[in-house]
Amino acid sequence: MLKAEDRTLLALSLLPRVGGLAIKQIFSATGIVERPAEEILAKTLSANNLLAINSFFVAAGWLYDKLSRILQLLDQHDIGFINFSDPRYPDRLRQIPDFPVYLFYKGNVEVLCLPQIAIVGSRKASNSSLAHAYSFAQQLAASGLVVTSGLAQGVDSAAHSAIVDLHQKTIAVMGTGLDRIYPVQHQQLANKILQHGCWISEFYPGMQPIAANFPRRNRIISGLALGVLIVEARLKSGTLITARMALEQNREVFAIPGPIEYAGSEGCHLLINDGAKLVHNIDDILNEIQILHPTTLPKAVIQPVALESSLQDVLDLIDFTQLSMQQICLASKLSTAQLSPILVELELLGWVESIGSDIRRIK
Repeated sequence: MLKAEDRTLLALSLLPRVGGLAIKQIFSATGIVERPAEEILAKTLSANNLLAINSFFVAAGWLYDKLSRILQLLDQHDIGFINFSDPRYPDRLRQIPDFPVYLFYKGNVEVLCLPQIAIVGSRKASNSSLAHAYSFAQQLAASGLVVTSGLAQGVDSAAHSAIVDLHQKTIAVMGTGLDRIYPVQHQQLANKILQHGCWISEFYPGMQPIAANFPRRNRIISGLALGVLIVEARLKSGTLITARMALEQNREVFAIPGPIEYAGSEGCHLLINDGAKLVHNIDDILNEIQILHPTTLPKAVIQPVALESSLQDVLDLIDFTQLSMQQICLASKLSTAQLSPILVELELLGWVESIGSDIRRIK
């Protein structure tokens, strides 16, 4: 059951021409409980805003019906609500100029106030980039950071999956209402996230995945985090927009370089040219965060899942350049029959990739 203050905030947000700034002015007014509503509104809102609020009296039935429907969906889907004055609302998000006046959440809302790193990238990322997203996510989680992303296909889902596999906390920021998982094939992954982490959105339950929602979603992803790791991005992409938002929010931007002939590397290379931190390994991120936020980075809390010794022994022999099956057989002293299932498992785990008849390590 929402508090009266939260119901009022929701009702105001449903009115036309009453945006986040107007709502923040109302709820930040001193002595709001003691002062007459007319005085508060007159001193904090513009004429257009007042006109919109006055329209409430004309359209009160419509507003009541819509608010009632939202409250019903919140209860039906066990969705929580916090406004920007709630102590559970993350301080870092409140620092950005256009922070959301409220958030809907599902799961462990306490993780929102923990130190976070965002990992984002292409929805159609290469196998190498997916492996990087998975590996970096696990290493960052092992260093004590919560991994935040957008539950999209590609890099986002690889980052979330890496944390779910560790049974640790990750935050999925949605561009829809929390009663609608998008894309739908990520329903199982989303459910696993709730075991330790949470979903959040600023969109009402019932909101469909429309294009205009995702830039708004992306500003929350970057706003929550100490920094944003860009794994792969084309020159014209939502990922690059997220990186620009992060820079505008004074967040650290990290980028993984890629092959110069690959279009998916162009966005990361552009960011690096513009001053983003070039990332070769996990220390490039942790050292930068430690310098800029020395009291924020927590101690390591987990260790990434170790490979079985038979897999690790073979992996140690494989370079980031291509090797033939014969070369690996000679180095490992294993037959082709013995080596093949090991290589298949390493590929399924994202450690190596097949290039024709050759094998190459990718993380």
